Amino acid sequence: MHLGCLRREVMLELPFDAEGRLIGQVACTTGCEAAIRAGCRSVLKRVLEQRAVGLVLVHNHPSGDPQPSRADVIATRRLAAMCAASRIELHDHLVVGGRSAVSMRRAGLLSRGVT
Repeated sequence: MHLGCLRREVMLELPFDAEGRLIGQVACTTGCEAAIRAGCRSVLKRVLEQRAVGLVLVHNHPSGDPQPSRADVIATRRLAAMCAASRIELHDHLVVGGRSAVSMRRAGLLSRGVT
């Protein structure tokens, strides 16, 4: 709910250990109202530094529309491929808009990778 009320985009990285425990929370980027400036490499680097084996991303859309944009889907799929190559499972990417959220995994926009 807090993310849905922000006027700028913020993305959180939520890394998990092998037992499924949350091992951190990084507000990794902030952007202008319509964009997040996060590189896949920098996200992956932080996750690897924490020795995580799983990751959930969460970011907001200040417009209030929780539907993932085309750019969101492309960047998430790129990151998922990089994670899979590093044996990290990108569990989901949630997009929050207002009081609603969309799971890219549930929406069929992110297929389950092999780790």
